[in-house]
Amino acid sequence: EDGVKEPLSLVIKGVVVTEIQDYSGTYPYLLGQIRADRNEIEFDNVNKGSMTAQTIHILNTTGETIEPVIMHLPDYLKAEISPTRIAPNKPAEISIVLNSDKLPRMGLTQTNVFLGKYPGDKVAPEKEISVSTIMIPSFSQDAASSPTAPQLLLSATSLVRSEMSGKPEALKGEIILQNIGKSTLEISSLQMSTAGMQVSLGKTQLDPTESTKLKIQLNDIELQQIKKKPLILMITNDPSNPKVIIDIK
Repeated sequence: EDGVKEPLSLVIKGVVVTEIQDYSGTYPYLLGQIRADRNEIEFDNVNKGSMTAQTIHILNTTGETIEPVIMHLPDYLKAEISPTRIAPNKPAEISIVLNSDKLPRMGLTQTNVFLGKYPGDKVAPEKEISVSTIMIPSFSQDAASSPTAPQLLLSATSLVRSEMSGKPEALKGEIILQNIGKSTLEISSLQMSTAGMQVSLGKTQLDPTESTKLKIQLNDIELQQIKKKPLILMITNDPSNPKVIIDIK
């Protein structure tokens, strides 16, 4: 406490588990020789400065005792595995912890990490876990309710590939963006989740009542070979709509 000169000590008591007892779900994914309940992680609507975590449940189906490890972690992620040694046919939990202060940018950040059986295991595509993070700007309540705030209006929030014009390798569409607010709208980030997409935006700053076109071109042949869901992400200074996702269906 403030003003207390004597040091304080904190004692935490607990039980170190050797086996996860409370998970009753299934393990539909195979990561190398280890089964898991998921092979993708999404950290959505993250504000800078926040710490958050997601859990992957795993089952050792290798036939031997393993000491699993998450490989190729970027500096904004860390992994905690409990228990650290897993006997055959026994479960464990992996906690993937995000430190948003270390994210390289606002908007979408994607990476792939890999689940190994032991430290120094080889990286391979079949051991891959995809991790995506969307960091958005935070606004005060006053900013969100301000009558002078910018406000984004879109002519559509999704595109259907079968309804777009052009050849399969060059499908074309467009969406109109308009600022119906009272101050300048800024689009600070425009990103695509996968390859096979091209976008262009007429203007990144819109005065009140001003509009612009978002032109989109897709290679449907290439998109069909990619397992990630195609989408377009925009980050804006509209406090009621800081994250805009345009789905490609």
